[in-house]
This record gives sequence, C-alpha cells and structure tokens, in this order.
Amino acid sequence: MKSRKVATGILFWLLSISLPAQIIGKKIKEIKAKEIKQVSVDRLGNFFLVFKNGVIKKYDANGSVTASTKGKITTQIEPWYHPSIFIYNQPKQTFSVLGRHFENEKITPLESTWAIEPILVGPSNDNKLWIFDKADASLKKVNQFSTEVLTEFYLDTVQFKTPPLFTYLREYQNMVFLLDSNSGIIILNNIGKQINKIEKAGIENFNFFGEELYYLNDFSIIFYDLYSEETHELKVSGENKFALVTDERIVLVDKKNKVSLFDFKPN
Repeated sequence: MKSRKVATGILFWLLSISLPAQIIGKKIKEIKAKEIKQVSVDRLGNFFLVFKNGVIKKYDANGSVTASTKGKITTQIEPWYHPSIFIYNQPKQTFSVLGRHFENEKITPLESTWAIEPILVGPSNDNKLWIFDKADASLKKVNQFSTEVLTEFYLDTVQFKTPPLFTYLREYQNMVFLLDSNSGIIILNNIGKQINKIEKAGIENFNFFGEELYYLNDFSIIFYDLYSEETHELKVSGENKFALVTDERIVLVDKKNKVSLFDFKPN
C-alpha cells in the first residue's frame, strides 16, 4: 500500500512538471484612462481601447500607443484580420475598413435590402460580412461587393427567458458567436445550427486564444475549449470589466478604467 502511494505521488509530480500551469507574471505597466467602452486585440498581440469620447488607441505589447484616431462612432471594432481594422457604425449603418495605423479609411453604407435593423455587423474570415438584424432575429452572411446574400438563418427566440440584448458578433474558426448580455454567448456553426450556449448573464465582452474562447467571470478569466467544451479558469485580482489575453500578456481594465499589463506564460 505504501509503495502504491509513493508511485501515485511520483506520477502526480511528473504530470505537474510536464504540464505547467498558466500563470500571470509581474505587472509591467499601468495606464490611467478615461471611460473605456470596448476593447479588442489583433493577431500580433496589439490591443485596442475604444473610449466614450470616440477616440480609439492602438497599443503594442508593452503598452505604448502606436496609432490613434478620433471621433469614431464605434458600435463594433474588429482588428483580428490583420492588417485591416474593421469598424461598424450602427447609427449611420456604415462600416469602415482602415489600415493598421487607421489610415486610408474607406466608408461603405450597408445595402438597405440586407436588414431592417442591423444592430451588429462584423467581418468574416473570407472577406464577407455577417449582419445581425434585430427586427427578425436573423443572421445573414453577405457579399458586400456584389450585394448578394450568401447565407440567412434565424435565431430560436424561444430560448430567451428575458428579452435579449445583443452587443457583439464575431466569426472565429468557422463558427459564429453572438453575445447576449442578458443570458450569455450563443455559438452557431456557419449554416446556422446552434452548437452550444455559454449561460452567463452580464458578460461584457469575449475573445479567443488559440482554440479557446475566454471571458471574465468575477475574479477569473474563464477559458472554454471550442471543441472539447472543457473549461478552466485563471484567477485575476481586482474588480475588472474587460480582459484580453495574448501569448505574452494579460491586459485587465478595472471598473475605474485603470489598464494593467501583466506578463503571461501560457501552457
């Protein structure tokens, strides 16, 4: 019996050194900011802050501002498909595509036949657009160059116990994600079948790290594997409203709009 306990202990020790835990390292910088409305991150680890006054700033991994723009009504920002930066302006129903330093902006109005109330618009990975129409709870993929509707399907509205408040739309790895801040994150495949739903009210944003979706939950960042559906969490300090994860940084925005950058060593 004693030898079995020793062997089990050695096994757990070997697992612990072969599978190192994800850890947050030391804080490397703090940024004091005015009210932050949105955050995002691109493939290269640059992060973006969208402020209430319309200013958008792009920061590198060390927290230095590398580009900024003013006066943008930003319903949604999507810089993932580097080097382009996509911005949707819902009140004007226009979308903009800018260069990586916010240069050479091209503003395009949405085709009026696509949607009655297009509250969310985001790019696809093949340079098309996803549009969520609040009027009929429909999600469409359109070709903005030919105005053709490529895919159209409708959400199952029976699932909502309270009226949904959709605030974010994203395509990632051939899946479509809709954030309802009243109930959670709806996950669909690219032909409209609902795959899963992360039931959690109050999520303000989510993003992706490899094959995982992540979001803030109280004092933890929750990571959800898109394929195994397994979850794990990373403890963080303070009361935060936004979190971003890259392969070298954790960026936290607290409820007083203080931005903190930490070293990060993922598995």
